[in-house]
Amino acid sequence: MIKKMTFIFAPFALALVLGACSDNEESTANEDAAAPETEQAEGTEEASEDAAAPAESALELPEEDAVVAVVNGEEIQGKVYNSVARQFESTLTSQGQDPSTEENLQLIEDEAMSVVIGNAVLLQDAKEKGHEADDAVVEERMEELKANFEDEDAMNEALAETGFTLEEMEEQLREQLVYESYMENEIDAPEVTDEEVQAAYDQFAESSEEEAPAFEEMEPTIRQSLQEQNDQEATFARVEELREEAEIEVKL
Repeated sequence: MIKKMTFIFAPFALALVLGACSDNEESTANEDAAAPETEQAEGTEEASEDAAAPAESALELPEEDAVVAVVNGEEIQGKVYNSVARQFESTLTSQGQDPSTEENLQLIEDEAMSVVIGNAVLLQDAKEKGHEADDAVVEERMEELKANFEDEDAMNEALAETGFTLEEMEEQLREQLVYESYMENEIDAPEVTDEEVQAAYDQFAESSEEEAPAFEEMEPTIRQSLQEQNDQEATFARVEELREEAEIEVKL
């Protein structure tokens, strides 16, 4: 079974994924939320070994300066779409799946376009509602990002591979801050109840082959996972509302 993947916001340079994999089926949501870190780490390690020698990309990507979509008059360039598509390809590979199959290539194409359009309508709505990025915070995050590289040459080399400029990277950081402000003030997701946390823990404990850690130990992680799921679902709902009202032309 292929899980439908959705990034809520995915700036190209940071690869910040605020929404991970979402499954249209309801069977595994609480189990995924409750899984302890040790099991997740083991699964990731196994997938990484399988993907140690990744095959050449089978993605057919547009030119970086091509217009892949127009959303309410705003043009979305190919390099934005390409960055998201490559992230999806990498995610599938890390999960031990073959991204070059016809089914997965179509999945990547559909989800990447969905993401860039979703990002566009959310940011447009955020800016219309007056959300702005603080210049001091933008500068602080730029410095944090630069600190991840050995020197300026290394950073410029990484930028060259993405097709983006330093100025465009700064604009992406600015949009990230606008998005965060929008999420905090405009998205009203229900709070996770104690009963929901207990139910998720009980479900995990019953299905686990080994003895589950104590509830008190897992409670914070379960609560956070369930809350993130609620936030994600509320954001998906807002995106759908905005898309219905938007003028969207897909050119890919």
